[in-house]
Amino acid sequence: MAEIDCLAVAWDPAEKFRQLLQGEEFALHEGALCIAAHGCPDMDIDAELHRLDSLADSCNRSSRGQMLHSLFSELGFHGNRTDYYDPRNSFLNEVMRRRTGIPISLAVLTIAVGARMGYEFEGIGLPGHFLIRDRSEPDTYIDVFAGGALLDAQGCEELFRQIAGGQKGFHPAFLAPVDDSSIMERMLGNLRGIYAQRRDFANLEWVLELRAMCPSTPPGEAKQLGLVNMERGKFEAAARRFEALAQAAENDDEEQLQRLAARARARMN
Repeated sequence: MAEIDCLAVAWDPAEKFRQLLQGEEFALHEGALCIAAHGCPDMDIDAELHRLDSLADSCNRSSRGQMLHSLFSELGFHGNRTDYYDPRNSFLNEVMRRRTGIPISLAVLTIAVGARMGYEFEGIGLPGHFLIRDRSEPDTYIDVFAGGALLDAQGCEELFRQIAGGQKGFHPAFLAPVDDSSIMERMLGNLRGIYAQRRDFANLEWVLELRAMCPSTPPGEAKQLGLVNMERGKFEAAARRFEALAQAAENDDEEQLQRLAARARARMN
């Protein structure tokens, strides 16, 4: 990944992310900035929060449609169709700086800007894509990757079939809103796929560590984190992780995890 110029600030984004997940109210944009801070370690979170405020101040507040027009037409935010798998598309600070991203990061941006303008948007976890909708108009969906295009339920189904290639059936539950921690898990899931494909274990490690904090993350992913710990030479951490997993496992899984723990401990010598 290309080096990114960021302002220095002393804070612990992983601990902040944990606190957000454990709190009664989750600040979606702050969670996204905690993720971004791992890709841009010197990021100044206060400066990025101020940038969100400035974006909201730059948008026309007269209506939701005008707000979307300001964001996607006048300010130029758009879906990155030329380099979709650039990790920066998942970092909210980089989305604001470059004015491009993927569906879920543009959704987080729009939700955050909208909240500052009095609009209550919520995320819609359509498989293979991501949409938002205004809680005051639940039958209208917004495709932020397509510049804020409005869709009804039928339009969402058609979009899904285009993405899925007709291989999977559509279900109305695909248009149900998702909670903020699930949005974080999905953002991290996108990064997990990118870094795993690149065998970038340094970045994959922190992604898996953050995903482990999300309640919707499958428990089996902890094994993958242990394997990445080994790739990173962190054999003691890997052994402890495998041993803890083995205590909660059953049958063949327990035996396999114990073997992995023994292998990790043998590498410590």
